[in-house]
Amino acid sequence: MKNDPEKSNPTPISWEDILTSLEDGVIVVDPRGRISLFNQAAEALSAMSASQALQQTCTRLFKKNSWLITMIKNSLPPHLSSTRADGDFVNPWGHPAPVSVSVSPLQDQAGRCLGAILLLRDLTRRREMEEDLKRSDRLATLGTLAAGLAHEIKNPLGGIKGAAQLLRRAVAHDLALVEYTEIMIREVDRVNLLLEQLLDLSRPARLHLAPLNIHELLDQVLLLERESVQGRRVEVRKHYDPSLPPICGDPPQLTQVFLNLVKNAVQAMDAEGRLTITTRMETDFHIREAGKARGKFIWVDIQDNGAGIEEADLPHIFSPFFTTKNNGTGLGLAICYRIIKEHGGLIRVESRAGEGASFKVSLRVAS
Repeated sequence: MKNDPEKSNPTPISWEDILTSLEDGVIVVDPRGRISLFNQAAEALSAMSASQALQQTCTRLFKKNSWLITMIKNSLPPHLSSTRADGDFVNPWGHPAPVSVSVSPLQDQAGRCLGAILLLRDLTRRREMEEDLKRSDRLATLGTLAAGLAHEIKNPLGGIKGAAQLLRRAVAHDLALVEYTEIMIREVDRVNLLLEQLLDLSRPARLHLAPLNIHELLDQVLLLERESVQGRRVEVRKHYDPSLPPICGDPPQLTQVFLNLVKNAVQAMDAEGRLTITTRMETDFHIREAGKARGKFIWVDIQDNGAGIEEADLPHIFSPFFTTKNNGTGLGLAICYRIIKEHGGLIRVESRAGEGASFKVSLRVAS
């Protein structure tokens, strides 16, 4: 019986293969403070290639991260101390990312210092999950309170509306008084609509999940918004990935989400602008569940080139009653957030004032 050469002589594993496969950034600094190793994850985190980083001094490469330079210096002679810290790593283009950093002296078997080794873990996903958890807790608490208030307010509102309708009949001969009663009835209806939205926010959605084509759903949303888009001279650009698999979703609920996001984008651009809708596959993030295959996700990006969102407003954008519109209720994005969370997805926003906004929605692929 012949031996399988592949089984009897396994391919040796090199340190380079290991470092390339690590999800954490690995950076080695020599005793003079120059970068001597820069793995693939470090390239992704710093938005810089290894060829650009190698042989640069750490003080130059990390000049926007003084806290990291201090940690490196403490790991080199004469200190030779190991340190660990969390902070925002700012890349050369000024974009921060939350990271967990461990810096340790690098020594040979004889104890001679060879430099320092840095391990950088990107905490962006963890921070996002923590924020999602906090926001979900706030929504649950507010939802319970809102449901109680809504039921208590709806009853007297019904009485006010009924009285206003009777009054309108009694003063039918006086057009000025009729107009006042119409205003009363209209405002009661507006408050009722607001209360219904509050109740929608507080009660769990009854999802009817089914495999669906995300591009067909987005095209239907754009068709519904066609008149408002054309009226504002908005150019619509679609960058659809034709290879995307079906997603698992409730069509009416997801239509409500994307209709709201498209409406907001169009309104943010005033008279004219550009609306870009992009779909793509998520390649880095998966969810594992016991006994099941890894859950895959797709992303839908809805981007406008309007006024953008102030940085101070971004943490509150999905909070109930927070709005930057003069006539907004502040419930639209909160409801969108709830619907996407109940679909097992994520919703994010990226924006800078004066540079437009991009809302990103992830949804699970149908198994």
